[in-house]
Amino acid sequence: MNTNINPNRKQAQNSTRGRGGAQLGPVGQQRGPAGVPARNTSGQPARPQQASLGGSADEPLRSHEQALEKMRREVGIRYERPIRPGFGTLGNPVTLLANFFALKITNSLVYTYNIKVEPTRKARDVQRRLLSLLEQTNNQTWQSVKFFVAYDGKERLVSAKELPQPMKIRVRFFEEEQMPGPNSPEYTVSFELLRMWEIDELMKFLCCNIDNYDISPLISAINIVLQQHASSTAIRVGNSRYFGFPGYKAMELSPGPTGLEAFRGFFLSARPVFGELMVNVGVSMTPFYKPIRRLDVAYNEDCSNGLQRFAQNVKVTTMYLGYKKRYTLFRITSSSAAETTFIKNGRRISVAQHFREVYKISLEHPELPLADLGTERRSVFVPLELCMIESQPFRGLLDDRETTKMLNHSCPFPKDNFDEIVNQGLPSLALTEPKASLLDKFGISVSKTMTNTSARELPPPKRLLYGTGPLTVQPAKGSWNLANVKFHTGASVAKWAVLVVFDGRNPTSDEDVSRVWRGFKEGCQKSGMTFANQPPTIGRTSQLPQFRDKDRLEGTKEIKRVIQDLRMGNPTFVLVLLPFRDTKLYPGIKRICDVELGIHSITMVLSKVLKPKGSQQYHANVALKLNQKLGGINHVLDAESTHWLTKKSTMLVGMDVTHPGPASKAGTPSIAAVVATIDNTFAQCPASLRCQESKKEMIDDLKEMMLERLRAYMKKSGSIPQRVIVYRDGVSEGQFDTVLEHGSEKDKILDAFKAIHKETKGLAEYRPQLSIIICGKRHHARFGPNSRFQSPNGNTRPGTVIDRRVTAVFDFDFYLQAHDGIKGHVRPTHYTVIYDESGLSADDVQQGTHTASYLYARATKAVSLVPLAYYADLACERARCYLDGFLSSEQPPAPGSSGGKDKGKAVARDAAEEREAAKQRVYDAAIQAWGNGVHANLKETMFYI
Repeated sequence: MNTNINPNRKQAQNSTRGRGGAQLGPVGQQRGPAGVPARNTSGQPARPQQASLGGSADEPLRSHEQALEKMRREVGIRYERPIRPGFGTLGNPVTLLANFFALKITNSLVYTYNIKVEPTRKARDVQRRLLSLLEQTNNQTWQSVKFFVAYDGKERLVSAKELPQPMKIRVRFFEEEQMPGPNSPEYTVSFELLRMWEIDELMKFLCCNIDNYDISPLISAINIVLQQHASSTAIRVGNSRYFGFPGYKAMELSPGPTGLEAFRGFFLSARPVFGELMVNVGVSMTPFYKPIRRLDVAYNEDCSNGLQRFAQNVKVTTMYLGYKKRYTLFRITSSSAAETTFIKNGRRISVAQHFREVYKISLEHPELPLADLGTERRSVFVPLELCMIESQPFRGLLDDRETTKMLNHSCPFPKDNFDEIVNQGLPSLALTEPKASLLDKFGISVSKTMTNTSARELPPPKRLLYGTGPLTVQPAKGSWNLANVKFHTGASVAKWAVLVVFDGRNPTSDEDVSRVWRGFKEGCQKSGMTFANQPPTIGRTSQLPQFRDKDRLEGTKEIKRVIQDLRMGNPTFVLVLLPFRDTKLYPGIKRICDVELGIHSITMVLSKVLKPKGSQQYHANVALKLNQKLGGINHVLDAESTHWLTKKSTMLVGMDVTHPGPASKAGTPSIAAVVATIDNTFAQCPASLRCQESKKEMIDDLKEMMLERLRAYMKKSGSIPQRVIVYRDGVSEGQFDTVLEHGSEKDKILDAFKAIHKETKGLAEYRPQLSIIICGKRHHARFGPNSRFQSPNGNTRPGTVIDRRVTAVFDFDFYLQAHDGIKGHVRPTHYTVIYDESGLSADDVQQGTHTASYLYARATKAVSLVPLAYYADLACERARCYLDGFLSSEQPPAPGSSGGKDKGKAVARDAAEEREAAKQRVYDAAIQAWGNGVHANLKETMFYI
């Protein structure tokens, strides 16, 4: 039986940030008026020689190591964020290509300005429109400077020359396709000098000559310049991704006018590395709404959805005023244009009448609902036939079919990916423009050749230890199988139960049910689990309602009733047989079992398991999860592979936070997870879960969560660990210092150490060594091998680690690809050690993290993210089931007013206060629904896996 199982993995966050603190410049630097640094009078700054691309990649690396050593030896600076202790040496050396392009700057100065608009307008759309109108003005001062400036569309302008001061330009505001008139409002746009940046100071930082210099504002300014062309010619998504370039056709993800389409585009960002800057260019893909000329047509063709999917912050454009006006869609009403009324000049009229009288528009479909383009406090009703949707990114959740199409289309292999970056990406982003371009004005040039970088291929663990049969398995190419082996420690099952869910479509026969549970039991026993001879208790639901139970609330109640009956027999777990995959029933079942009843559950989809082929694979996959849930151990690493962890007793910790998405109710809490090992097998990892303030990344209740994990370790191991190594997922580079600052996550972990010491009543102070490692998956670094060092599909091989050339100047970071890239261009994980009391070497962390990636219990493959962080992510995803009604609500929040009915009501609070009050109500309701969280019966198990 080949049971080679591959997991799926969501991606975590990462972004660009320089090193340093709140200082505005190097120590001792003279400053001009208003805190602006004085000019550099020494002329053109000296720069280190740039490393030639395509030549030796080792020369700048030796210089980097020497520079770091010199700083450690001579300057003697100590950091809370550790300087790189050295470079890794283990593994076979290889040379790779990276999607980084060398960038040179010949100008000596760069100026950044704050854009100020008077009277003040907070709306970003107004600010962007004003800057667009500024481009068209005939103002002579602006015309003299416009060709050497770039701006971000918000409040920052970057200039290659110093602008005349004061510089104030009057701009008359009018909407797109509107004719300006004498009554058009007028604004004054002014530019206030923020900072004059000296490029030689940046180069000193990049060459390790200074460290107390925050380069992140300058990197942001350079990014504004690099992205100016793309910002003005393409659709920007997020901070650095651009779509809609000529020649790129959309790919349909779902049919119909309310379906989605996907566009390919490019990511672009400057990255500081040793001795120079690099430009990271990557291929990206994102879903978009299809353009819709009239929303009423879309409604008529897709009224089953009621267009509610569009009520997720989509931008709606109208033209009935004679010019383009953009709004954010708040909701689709339940009443029609003919039925919705309000008071106007003392009489009640309908919305249809209003448009006929005021705009001379007789609606074709007054019977259709309205688009509410207002807010909670004040509705703005517009007929659907007068609304259109322009191309814009979709920020909701894709369904299964859309996700599959997206993945299939967005997974080119390395060679195709790199060819697209060089041949289409660089020209589309105008990074290879000739002279007289904006980049030329700033003295910026970008290489057309990708960077070479040295890398190494780390060896896998020598052996994976199992139970009877061959006691060891040797992985190859990041993978192995369970043929003829049994779990290291198999769990025992005395009693169990089976629940058959009947939805009224295709009733499952007793014979099929028997075949499924017998095959499942046999698969678990072959893997090493022990089952009592008696058969399971079998329960069936009555027919679940379908069409009148959209949210499956009645169906979930029926399932709970049957599980409660089954629970009377004290089963170890319940096997739930679903007729098909159901995104509403599944979270309901997990909440019932995990939170309300405290019983382990395993779900199986009958349409999959009843297939003649693949049932053994399916059963083996489920057995991996069940054994760990029930306290078993699937496999462990050999002693040599865990030696870096067993020098001292060590507890590995994984931490993550999941946030509400665009489809969630405003105010829905974020959910934090902390998982940790409990002994030196590093296999069993129970979890602590908490709700906290919505969209807050730092974990609030971390002290108590760490205490729970330390108590579990002490209960199992009989002592508390001498070292704690934390793998923190989901933190961007801009938040590294936040993890370490006073009162944040690091201090809460230290507080937990003090608290557990009081509980143990030990005589000596308990203070284990603490290390914190950030795991980042949301980055655009990609690597490609030459023909000698690649997998059959053209990817780099498992164990590839990169800690040179394209990594940070000072930070202790590296890219690690522990897994085998099966489809598309493999994405490594970016690890950064931001705190270290253990004195970990580069080889310790790199090889140790690599071998630990083979410990993931749900697969027979090395995984892309270290398992502790992976488990924290799984725990977060499981906890989302407990608040599914809040996190996946398709209904928008109710507005504060409705037509004319509420016209006479006094408004006690302004709109902002009402929004906050509504969010607080949602938060309070979610906390009430959460209750005490996971049931006490399951808290010290891997229930989430």
